[in-house]
Amino acid sequence: MEGKKTATCSAHILYELENEPLPQVDQYNIVLDSKEMPVAIIQVVDVSILPMNEVPEDFALAEGVKDYAYWWNAHETFFKGELGERGLTYSESMPLVCERFKVVYKS
Repeated sequence: MEGKKTATCSAHILYELENEPLPQVDQYNIVLDSKEMPVAIIQVVDVSILPMNEVPEDFALAEGVKDYAYWWNAHETFFKGELGERGLTYSESMPLVCERFKVVYKS
């Protein structure tokens, strides 16, 4: 809500496993708070699929983190857990769906 986060990423394999469509440029999404109440509408402005170990630092920082090392460690921990729960193996070169977005409405 403060404008620090203008990007996000997910493991490509999770879209496939959950039979979810990939995000599309110009798509709008509703952002929910911790109580599942809508707080903003965002518009996707860019989507790319990159190996995790090729995600550039500027993208990582656009996710609202303090530095690239923090981004890497947090994502490695998260993806190891998410993939492990599904019996899958984490890889530093696994494809990530990288989205950039802008806030178009805040409540």
